[in-house]
Amino acid sequence: MSNADSEHTVTKSIVVAQNIDVTFRLWTEQIHAWWPTGHSLSGDLQTRVCIEGRRGGRFYECASDGVEYEWGSVVVWDPPHHIAFTWYLGSNQELPTRVEVQFTALDDTQTRIDLEHRGPELIGELWWQRQTIFHSSWDTILAQFTTFLSSQTDSTP
Repeated sequence: MSNADSEHTVTKSIVVAQNIDVTFRLWTEQIHAWWPTGHSLSGDLQTRVCIEGRRGGRFYECASDGVEYEWGSVVVWDPPHHIAFTWYLGSNQELPTRVEVQFTALDDTQTRIDLEHRGPELIGELWWQRQTIFHSSWDTILAQFTTFLSSQTDSTP
């Protein structure tokens, strides 16, 4: 995993051993299977994380008691290359940050994922208070996705 943070963004890049179509599909359609437990608003270890696969779709969690918590909304839906969403975690719906995730095929068996989380122009001073948390959270999230993807490599065409 490489990092290229500036003051205004948290930037991460990883390369995974899977083709771009499968990588994008598992990132978006199977997010409930790989998202780290404990990285939620509810704190419920049984929460289910979902992304509605369309522009305007919701990014949310559904806790085991049925309560839904909004995390953001999809602003770019361009499978299998790009998804972007507003992000309310660490701020709120009135002052969301923005996350861009780009998927680039390196060949038929490898995909680079570039993630950029930005926000000081969106949430002001709150960004400076939360930037370190965003940085470490994305490290954890991308590591979890890499582990999940590795477990899928043998069973996913």
